[in-house]
Amino acid sequence: MPALRESIDRLLRNEFYRNILSLFSGMFLARLFPALFALLIVRIYSPGNFGIFVLYFTIASALSIISTGRYESAIILAGTEDEKRHIFWLSQKINALVNALAAILIVLYILLAGIPGKPTILLLLLIPVFSFFFASIQLLRNIFISNKQFKKLSFLEIARSLSTGVLQCLFFVFPETGLFLGAVISQILVFLIYARKIPETSWHGNFGFTKEEVGYGKRYVDFPKYSVMAEVFNFLSSQLPVFIIKPFFGPAMLGLYSFPHRYIKTPVQLLSSSISRVYVQKAQSLKNNIDELGDITLSLFKKQFITGIVPFAVLGLWGGQIFRFVFGAEWEFSGFMAQLITPWVFAVMLSSPLSSIMVVMEKQKLSMFYNVLLFVSRVVCLLTGAIIFKDIAWAVGLYSSISFVFFVALLIYSLKLAGASLVQTAKFVLKTLIITLPPLIILRLWI
Repeated sequence: MPALRESIDRLLRNEFYRNILSLFSGMFLARLFPALFALLIVRIYSPGNFGIFVLYFTIASALSIISTGRYESAIILAGTEDEKRHIFWLSQKINALVNALAAILIVLYILLAGIPGKPTILLLLLIPVFSFFFASIQLLRNIFISNKQFKKLSFLEIARSLSTGVLQCLFFVFPETGLFLGAVISQILVFLIYARKIPETSWHGNFGFTKEEVGYGKRYVDFPKYSVMAEVFNFLSSQLPVFIIKPFFGPAMLGLYSFPHRYIKTPVQLLSSSISRVYVQKAQSLKNNIDELGDITLSLFKKQFITGIVPFAVLGLWGGQIFRFVFGAEWEFSGFMAQLITPWVFAVMLSSPLSSIMVVMEKQKLSMFYNVLLFVSRVVCLLTGAIIFKDIAWAVGLYSSISFVFFVALLIYSLKLAGASLVQTAKFVLKTLIITLPPLIILRLWI
């Protein structure tokens, strides 16, 4: 116990891990509030209202991916407050232009298609509004990350989730639009409140692109050239099971797959996003000191691996039984789906935070090719399971297997790019697997 207490104290004294813990705590609360509000929201909105909200939210989120040209990532690479300010306004002006064009196209669609009903028209018009402010908040996030202001970032996330839940509950009198309207107004309020307090967002009074903004646009042109396409394919890739499982196997099977996928990935995304936002700033500050960067990257990987290996191994070995016990016999097959996707999700947990080194080292082109190849490979695997084997277990198993291979490859490349020793990494992984897996496998066979 004293050794454990000393180890925890040592971690808490380390600024890097203290920042991760601070951000994780804020992100946890930010995810907790929506879950609590959901208990009330499900009683005042119908499933149909949720379906409408998810549809428009997904469209607006997809639009926000391209609306800044991904220049927000360049903020993390910027060295001075002045440079960050120019990149911020370059991104915002592109953001405004893209969403203004989207608004014009939506208005033309409404006029030409003759959309019936005011709620549908309002929802369509809110798409570019949500997209603009959602992307704007991402710019603020990256300014906080660049400045190591992780407590402020935590409070921003909490404010956004809390205000969204409150407003969605208050707008229950507009059942068809209340959920999306609450989300839109929340983005607007949070952005306006936080943007006023950040020096990098101060307005210079020029609505056109300044000479400095054009210069930084050229300097970081690889972000719109490659990162936009990479993010689009990444988004489409993550949605593939929805597009393929439902047509081939029906909505029930899609539900059995989506249920474990959602609840396994939620804590993984929470941990990964907390780590990556701290790690990318640390990597940027150490990119000219590759030895120290390699050491801290390997140390972080080891802690991630130790944290995840036992729970993921247990889920991989006993997923069906766990789901049957917790959720009932009708969800046992969903637990089997969880077993199939466990290796892939574990690889995501390990690789996603460290892969932000590619932003620091400006490997946008490689990232684009990676995401395109991953997308194509996933399509082939899902269609092979659906058309040739005609079995959802084969489809999900192949999808998970190819995803596991890709994310392990991404992990290895990220470790190498950061200067971490691959030999030390392999020895650590092998040693940890020998210690943890055999007892669990024996226990599984015995039970």
